[in-house]
Amino acid sequence: MSPLHDVEKTEPGKTEVLENSTFSHYSDLNVKKVAVDPDKFIPNEARDEDVVTMKTWAVIVILSASYGLSFWIVTTIGAIQTQVATKLGNPGNGAWWTTVYTMCTAISFMIFGGNSDLFGRRWFVISGNIFVFAGYLAMGAAKDTQTVIGGAAAVGIVTSSVNLTFQDASTWVAVLFGPIVARYAIRHGDSWRWLFYSAAIATFVVFGLLIWLYKPPKHPRGILWSQALRELDYMGAVLFTAGAVCVFTGVIYTTIIPSSDPKVISLLVVGFAIIAVFACWERFGNLKQPMCPPEIFAKDKGREFTYPFIAGVIVNMFFYSVNIVYPTMINVLWTTSLTPLSTQLLYTLPQNLGLIFGSMLLWLFGIKIGHWKWQFIGAFSIMTLFGCLMALGTTTNMAMVMVFCFICEGAYGWSQTLSITWIQMGVPQTQLGISGALAGVARWTGGALSSSIYLAILSNVQASQSTQLVTDAVTAMGGTEATAAALLAAIPLGAEAIAKVDGTTEAMVAATGTAFVQSYVVALRTVCLASIAFGVIGMMCCCFSNDVGPKMNDKIEVFLENDVQAEKNRFH
Repeated sequence: MSPLHDVEKTEPGKTEVLENSTFSHYSDLNVKKVAVDPDKFIPNEARDEDVVTMKTWAVIVILSASYGLSFWIVTTIGAIQTQVATKLGNPGNGAWWTTVYTMCTAISFMIFGGNSDLFGRRWFVISGNIFVFAGYLAMGAAKDTQTVIGGAAAVGIVTSSVNLTFQDASTWVAVLFGPIVARYAIRHGDSWRWLFYSAAIATFVVFGLLIWLYKPPKHPRGILWSQALRELDYMGAVLFTAGAVCVFTGVIYTTIIPSSDPKVISLLVVGFAIIAVFACWERFGNLKQPMCPPEIFAKDKGREFTYPFIAGVIVNMFFYSVNIVYPTMINVLWTTSLTPLSTQLLYTLPQNLGLIFGSMLLWLFGIKIGHWKWQFIGAFSIMTLFGCLMALGTTTNMAMVMVFCFICEGAYGWSQTLSITWIQMGVPQTQLGISGALAGVARWTGGALSSSIYLAILSNVQASQSTQLVTDAVTAMGGTEATAAALLAAIPLGAEAIAKVDGTTEAMVAATGTAFVQSYVVALRTVCLASIAFGVIGMMCCCFSNDVGPKMNDKIEVFLENDVQAEKNRFH
């Protein structure tokens, strides 16, 4: 008789899972059902010292490359989206590209991340690479902006398939070289298309390597696929997707139309209402396999998972605040249309190198330093402090602000990696997919919301300050308010438009330029100071979080099925 027929009765509150009856075969039939308490169960209880084999390291590099290739779109198209959208005939659509990518990433993290605990990660990752390959091909061959939107959506789906603490290693290439290559490519006709064709080629190579080498357990939680399909949280997936689409669409609209517009308000209200219904469904729906188990948020009064989750949302908000403030300072305060491109790109290095430097420091010295909770609090505090100190930026202190930016981004690279570690270690090992999914949702949702908040602050403060400062400057030079309004309207259009304004003098034009730049100084200062509130909340969450020190050991929970340690897997 098949082992599947030898079923033991399970006690209430326990999960029926599949346990391998012999370590020499990995078929779906060679299993038996046993009762396991999910709060106490860990997949692998190592009987001897675990070793990371060369094949495992190869798979780690390949998985990291898979994530890095999907992230390539953020640093490349983000740097030239307006120019590309203009070439494709619809400049206004460019703002949607990275937002659609972010939205699809957040949704797919929630839907696919947790379910990979049930069905295994192999085909989630492989199918994700098929999507990213197709997405980059579509973007490279795009004849209109809608095709790029579709490609960005396809690429966003793959990001959720790799839930790794070390996945950011592969993003270093994208962060450092992506903006530089993109800004040079856009100056040479259709060369920008090869930003995506080359990524598609690399994705195809990664796809082949994954097919060959990546064979994790098919049943990470020991549940039959047929049972998992019956118990999936289908309603939760529909509710979260609908709510997230409404919220993200409302967020992007705040950067296009006034935030008080009925379209924005209705989208955000409906979106958050659906998310609230989703939360109630997860809490009271009596689900067998919930996407967002409420018990993990309540564990130890939130110290195990909830506080680290909030810190994970906020830490990414600082990346976006600096990503808005620092490039704006470069473009408005320190460079002009006559500044060589090479100089402009040189100014971007403190931001990009700082992030990489901080991540490398954690890799090299994190274990030696130990005291993980103090590391988390310290890195978060330094990030908050120097992010706020960027509020001191003016036209005359570029070097000082560059140092502040480098330190802030270094602390971000350190604390962001720790935040993911905290979130993923805040759940039982059978729910790593769920914790990774929530870590991804925290990361991308926090980024999207903060981007909207900071851009709204920047736009509103700069608009009000420019009107006041330009008017004061022009009237001080003997001009009228009408002349000031005309000059203010002409500034974004360039020197030719300014020269056509009647009743102006060289002194008025110079004063207008100085006042306009000063309006950005005030607006950027406001953005930096606004981040203090988020930073303080984040530091408090770091303090309230449990220490992960006892969990930071050399134990390996899951092994590759095609490697020498496969027999250590409890489920196959």
